[in-house]
Amino acid sequence: MVKIGIRTVLFLYCFIFLISSVVGAQPTEKALIEKWEVIQREDPKTVVFQKVDEGLYKFKTERFPYDGQLKVLNIIIDDRMSDYEYGYIMGIIEVELIGLPEDFFKKYSQSYSIWAQNNTLYYDAETNKWLSNREHFAKTTAKAKEFPFWRGSLWSFFDPALIVLVIFLIILLFVSRRMQKENRKYMDSVIDSTRKSLELNQKALALGEKSSKILEGILEVLKKK
Repeated sequence: MVKIGIRTVLFLYCFIFLISSVVGAQPTEKALIEKWEVIQREDPKTVVFQKVDEGLYKFKTERFPYDGQLKVLNIIIDDRMSDYEYGYIMGIIEVELIGLPEDFFKKYSQSYSIWAQNNTLYYDAETNKWLSNREHFAKTTAKAKEFPFWRGSLWSFFDPALIVLVIFLIILLFVSRRMQKENRKYMDSVIDSTRKSLELNQKALALGEKSSKILEGILEVLKKK
């Protein structure tokens, strides 16, 4: 009974561990916002990034003239592209910089767009971590370098079955041309034989006509006698 109890406990423990692992392997908003906070703090142009309240931060940056409060408006986990072979899951933090002047985006649209890249993250299923835009690009580039040459060449646009079909058609065309040449030679020989037969027939007819004339002459001579 004790052994059965221990086995049951171990089984339940393993089952709970597996379930927790599966659940933990899914992207979460909590992990997304935590990684985003790290990215904002580690931005070399960030002067101040301090959490004031839930979804509200004191923020100052040198990328553009701003010293105020940053408010998180929305957190989005977009997995629409996750089902594809090279799919991905995006995490997007929609924010508002409170108190921006009306002409801010007219003056600083470029610097703001560079900073806003920090607000889009990518989920890495291999490590169960969110990656910054820069980290995701570096990992994608590294993976691309590991692919064989043909995966990045024009061959990747063709299905293997299509390639086999094209090769088969080329071979079939080659064999067909060879057969056409052989048939042409045979037909030429037949035509030549037929021509020679006709010539012989014509000569035979001519000889027959001469023979008939000779016989007619002999008959005429015999009648006169």
